[in-house]
Amino acid sequence: MSASDPSSPAAGRAPVGLALAAFLLAALAVLPGCLGFLVFTHTLTATPAGAWFVYVAAIPLYALSALLLLAAFILARRRRSRLRWVVLSAVAFGGVSLFGFLMHTGFLFRPVTQPEYVSLDEAIHRFGESEPIVGVLDGEGRPYAYIARLARRPHIVQQPEGDAPFMMSHCILANSSMAYALDPDAPPPHISISSVLANNLIYYDHGTKNTVQQVYNCSLDGRDRLTSLPTVTTTLAAWQTLYPESKVWVRPREWRDTFYLKLLARASVIDQQSPDLVYPLQRPADPRLPLKAYVMGVQSGDESCAYPLDALVRDGVLQDDFAGRPLVFFASSDGEFVQLYSRRVPGDGRVLNFTALPDGSAIRDGETGSRWDVAGRCIAGELRGTRLAPVPHYSRIFWCVWADFSPKSEVRPRS
Repeated sequence: MSASDPSSPAAGRAPVGLALAAFLLAALAVLPGCLGFLVFTHTLTATPAGAWFVYVAAIPLYALSALLLLAAFILARRRRSRLRWVVLSAVAFGGVSLFGFLMHTGFLFRPVTQPEYVSLDEAIHRFGESEPIVGVLDGEGRPYAYIARLARRPHIVQQPEGDAPFMMSHCILANSSMAYALDPDAPPPHISISSVLANNLIYYDHGTKNTVQQVYNCSLDGRDRLTSLPTVTTTLAAWQTLYPESKVWVRPREWRDTFYLKLLARASVIDQQSPDLVYPLQRPADPRLPLKAYVMGVQSGDESCAYPLDALVRDGVLQDDFAGRPLVFFASSDGEFVQLYSRRVPGDGRVLNFTALPDGSAIRDGETGSRWDVAGRCIAGELRGTRLAPVPHYSRIFWCVWADFSPKSEVRPRS
């Protein structure tokens, strides 16, 4: 009896072997990029090769698995053998495909490339004054606001219009938000969320075929550095007081919002009092500050520094010289708005020294006696109309994530 004989055991096993191979190939193509499995594969998918596999190589691999499954059905029906086992393999194949559709980063976190905006008044009417937002100033100083809880799922929103396009990114696990300037003369980048490393986002750039760590603002090998823009985490009401002309990004709610935000983004993950972290840190937790204390992270080359939010709100004004740059934090009395600025006066280069007025109504510089607001605008005095340049930094990032990626970071002010 030959293997070509339909009644032979070898011929009977062929459809089952094809169906099993189809299932295994589908699992290999789909599962490495899925939440749940990403806990085990995140270090691999953080690499350019791993991200390329998840987003590029997995597509033909999955197509091949579907062809193998079809071949198994055809062979089983022709030989009238082992059809039940092929059907069971097909059910498993379908289960993997459905899981991938629900849980794959490519479906859950598809970046928004055509954002829709509403006015601040409409946003406050829809969401309330206390709604947290990520505020961004583009390369021309124009303000944009992004509803933070709506940005948690796509993670990336591109603002492609105008002469100063940019990309805003938000990571719920690190409570970190950053914006990056885009080249107005180049096509918008093709970006995907490929992984999470130590609770911070990894992007895959399909153009450069490289992966970028959000907290580093560059690829893991130090190349492909991004140009950061000033961002701030605040509320709609605080943003409206300072930037009433700002537009606010919104999007319709989708079924994935309930699926992800309620079932996957556990409240304990973003609770400052909870020790829960989704992904392991790369190093033991740094005991200098509480695990999830909010800090303002500042980088310059290989130097980094963390400024605890509580200290900034308590003092109202905190100035420092970091990496040879004269800087100052301005904080509103309620702590809802905290921003970092250069102390150099634009245009003439003078370095100012600031103090908060005792009644908290404004900020005064010691050189001219001019008064300033927390948005860095001179509202009275010799420098009236001048605006301090905001400095890109990480606003209210969790200390454990910041310290994990910047273990030599200083903490200022020192207690």
